[in-house]
Amino acid sequence: MTDQPDLFRFELLATEGEARAGTFSTAHGLLHTPVYAPVGTQASVKAVTPRQLKEVGATLVLANTYHLYLRPGDELVACLGGVHTFMDWHGPMLTDSGGFQVFSLAGARGQKGLRTLDDDGVTFRSHIDGSTHRFTPERVMEIEQNLGADIAMVLDECAAPDNYDYSVQAMRRTHAWAERCKAAHSRPNQALFGIVQGGIFPDLREQSVRYLTDLDFPGYAIGGLSVGETKAQMLETLTVTAPLLPAHKPRYLMGVGTPEDLVEGVARGVDIFDCVLPTRVARNGQALLRTGKANLRNARFTEDPASLDPTCACYACQHFSRAYLRHLIIAGEILGATLLTIHNLHTMLTIMREIREAILAGGFADYRAAFWEARR
Repeated sequence: MTDQPDLFRFELLATEGEARAGTFSTAHGLLHTPVYAPVGTQASVKAVTPRQLKEVGATLVLANTYHLYLRPGDELVACLGGVHTFMDWHGPMLTDSGGFQVFSLAGARGQKGLRTLDDDGVTFRSHIDGSTHRFTPERVMEIEQNLGADIAMVLDECAAPDNYDYSVQAMRRTHAWAERCKAAHSRPNQALFGIVQGGIFPDLREQSVRYLTDLDFPGYAIGGLSVGETKAQMLETLTVTAPLLPAHKPRYLMGVGTPEDLVEGVARGVDIFDCVLPTRVARNGQALLRTGKANLRNARFTEDPASLDPTCACYACQHFSRAYLRHLIIAGEILGATLLTIHNLHTMLTIMREIREAILAGGFADYRAAFWEARR
């Protein structure tokens, strides 16, 4: 047992409709929810330093189990003090289980993939060198405990969202693996979350919630979304699923996180988000704005002296013009990716902070309406 009696305690401070504001206690500090986590796939949020992450307001960072297992190896990370020390991020951290990455190794129809699933686990070939590896629930728990993040995920199977028979099979396998993960997990300062599966099918999502809540995890993730279904189907599935989860436990929507997703996910009861999109599109020259998106590769920005977003207080917007940012992107300068990443993360984290403040003040409905009005 842990010697921190309030560890993993989730406290609801305010609600408005399904929207929630609260706090979740972790070994590396209190998380204020709702919260967006920048993705540090290989113990690094691409193009920015941990100091810059703090400066833009990040409080939670995600690292990727699959990638860190392959390189540099979870045992090396453990020997060097765990993932917090390894990357010099001393706030709360979350690791996924690698389930989605393994899912993505399946080949297209008619093609041979890089992984084979069975009821005991998954055998896969590394995308780096083709070497063969095996993930079982027990092995994934060993890896995640070696990494040492504050929140860890059970191993799950992420199915094609619109295939009912496959969704049933994957859900049942996910449930069996969740039981094995819980039995194998022994790190007292790490919260293990269950993952709800079931595709876009309400009856399966309800079954999955019932099964996993009986296992009494400290928190629950909603998995298997933003993997090929339409946006409308994703939101419909969230509308059905989130309210079924225990009100006194945090709810995590995995791998979903545009500005629109934050607003609409919170409106449906989600507390935690992560997504690579803000950092990925930054490296391709795209900025996330209050009014939508701007592609800095567009020639219309060539001589534009204005800041990227006049309403934004980030370093990039306070110091550089659209013309300069476009120049960096077109020239392939690394600084361009850094400045746009700073801006995009600042935008996401500011929206998330404003959402939380609006819920606490009883004004989330007005905030949501104003958000969409600005994007017309």
